[in-house]
Amino acid sequence: MTKREANNAAAIREAPGTAASQLRVSAQKVSRLMDLVGELSLSVSDTLFSPDIVDLDLSDFEKSAHRLKLVLREVQEAAAELRLVPIGDVFQRMGRLVRELERQTGKEVDLELHGEDTEIDKIVVDQLFEPLVHVVRNSVDHGLEPPDERDAAGKHRRGKITLSAAQVGGDIQITISDDGRGLNREKILARGRDRGLIALDEEPEDRELWQLIFKPGFSTAEAVTNLSGRGVGMDVLDNTIKRLRGRIYVDSVWGQGATVVLAIPLSLAFIDSLVMRVGDRLFATPIGVVAEIFRPLCEQLTVITADGGGELVKVRDVMIPICRLDRFYGEKPEKRDSLDEKIILVFQTSQGKIGLPVDELFDQQQVVMKPLQGYLEKIRASFGCALLGTGEVAMMLDCEKLTEGAL
Repeated sequence: MTKREANNAAAIREAPGTAASQLRVSAQKVSRLMDLVGELSLSVSDTLFSPDIVDLDLSDFEKSAHRLKLVLREVQEAAAELRLVPIGDVFQRMGRLVRELERQTGKEVDLELHGEDTEIDKIVVDQLFEPLVHVVRNSVDHGLEPPDERDAAGKHRRGKITLSAAQVGGDIQITISDDGRGLNREKILARGRDRGLIALDEEPEDRELWQLIFKPGFSTAEAVTNLSGRGVGMDVLDNTIKRLRGRIYVDSVWGQGATVVLAIPLSLAFIDSLVMRVGDRLFATPIGVVAEIFRPLCEQLTVITADGGGELVKVRDVMIPICRLDRFYGEKPEKRDSLDEKIILVFQTSQGKIGLPVDELFDQQQVVMKPLQGYLEKIRASFGCALLGTGEVAMMLDCEKLTEGAL
């Protein structure tokens, strides 16, 4: 090879878009960049909404400010993408776990992986491994039957566990499913009654009953082994997903298997949100959960209790329960406004739709999220606080938890 050919080959290897042009950057440096971009966003907002320029005719400034906001949004998105990594590495580690569980349990298991190239926030990936271990371990140990039992039930001797990931709106949905026994309703119900979690005469729906498996110390295993029966595991998963502002859905059919779905925000740094005012307080919610917004008519409204505590709004022949934030947070206003004087936001949750009446609606904003700490950490139905462009702080609502005050 001549010197010129060698130089050309080196240039090709180092050309943009090739593997050689990639850089390894530590997660700490990327996190530092994300923090600085967040501070930059707040500083830009302080400048654009400064009281010194209110009511001034600054047409050229407004044009520059508009372009600055567009560039800032691109910087935020680019910075957030730096922290996205494929979830395939975590899925591959589950393969080694399943092979080890086969040896320990004597069961035959096939693992199917889908959506391995789906990208998710590096912080989420780091915290997701242990919870996934618990779910897969439970699927093999509790869910899948031994080969002889599967033969007798007319199933294939080899059980199947499927791990899949996909982006749905602003969330990443990770699904863990198996074709085993499924959840035993009678056994979970009996254990819940023994522990006083369910009244003796109560017959909860399946989706409510399955939530018991996430209670600390809850287990239906008859014997304690190195795999199960210790009463730990699923509550760890629940707490981890809550910290990540995610949600868990469980579905099961006895004899056919069980499915666990983890819905986690794509990025934990910047959230496209809808900002609203209720009374003197500001609230925000991720834009992805908002199904529709409207101002109700009197004929759409129904009150089902004498004190106005139970309210419904009819939308296209469907009755949607209303959740008032003042009632949810224990406040007692002197006079409650009629719903026909409000704007109704309809949220789509895992338990159905709920309506939230608000006094005023602001535009969509990309907000910087900060977690609540100390005594504020236990505020109900809140992910944290959203720092708005005006410098104000809004409470970020957890719409899944709001259903507890509406249904």
